[in-house]
Amino acid sequence: MTRHDERFVRYLESKEAVDDRALHRPTLSTLVDELSDRAEARPGEPLRVVSVGAGTGAMCRRLLSWGVFDAYDDIKYIMIDRRSGMSDQASAAFAEWSHGAGWEASPTVDGFQIERHGRRVALTYVTGDLFDATVEIPQAIDLVVAHAVLDVLPLQRALDALVTRLTDGGLFYAPITFDGRTAFRPTHNADSEVLDAFHETMGDDNASGPETGSNLLSALPQADASIVSAGGSDWVVTPPYDDGERFFISRILQFVEESVSAHGGVGETTLRGWLDTRHKQLEAGELSYVAHNLDVLAKLD
Repeated sequence: MTRHDERFVRYLESKEAVDDRALHRPTLSTLVDELSDRAEARPGEPLRVVSVGAGTGAMCRRLLSWGVFDAYDDIKYIMIDRRSGMSDQASAAFAEWSHGAGWEASPTVDGFQIERHGRRVALTYVTGDLFDATVEIPQAIDLVVAHAVLDVLPLQRALDALVTRLTDGGLFYAPITFDGRTAFRPTHNADSEVLDAFHETMGDDNASGPETGSNLLSALPQADASIVSAGGSDWVVTPPYDDGERFFISRILQFVEESVSAHGGVGETTLRGWLDTRHKQLEAGELSYVAHNLDVLAKLD
């Protein structure tokens, strides 16, 4: 794994606690209720889940730890991520987590399996672009999890690839979907110029754009999936922060730098001055960061 990949894995790890705080609890509770109703209506059937942009599998571990899947004793969970080497990181993270949580982990032909008290979770990791990996996705999926990923995908194409694989009444859960606002405090006189340019880099043929969260509220019903719950899931990091939160903000600043530099629109002197100020404020423990996200849960009609 390259140093760049190592830093990205550290970023994923650093944002787990930020995501924990951000997730919209009423939407998560609705997901639990919907899954419980589904288990009751289809006794004995496994829960079949596909997670897009799965990273190290943090969302799967979170949903298991928080009891979201408690209505099921048999879960088949497919994780998809385009980054090579991420499957090894996920395997290592699950091995460490499962040991501490009392699950017994064992390898399988196409992934690994964890078991505890008669409950079994079969985990399969698919490395590849979502649209190349669709051949690996069964036609009958009960739940799609698209965590913090839809804004970097062409939205309609992604929905076409995923919603069409849901069973009748299947669920589409899109937590931490970016929705158009990034803020740093204290204010800086170049904030509007830099952050507007940052948001503009999100909208092209291969990405949904900065208002993906809001757009889901109409795009999912157009795909025959009714919204059953939605709410804000803002990332908010303020001083005093721990080392993980500090690293998380530093990576956000790097994303801004890389995106704006690659697409232009902001003078080099202006961008460099903004970044230098922000990094100094971060080092001094003075910088706050907010990103507006939405959690959306929909159900196939």
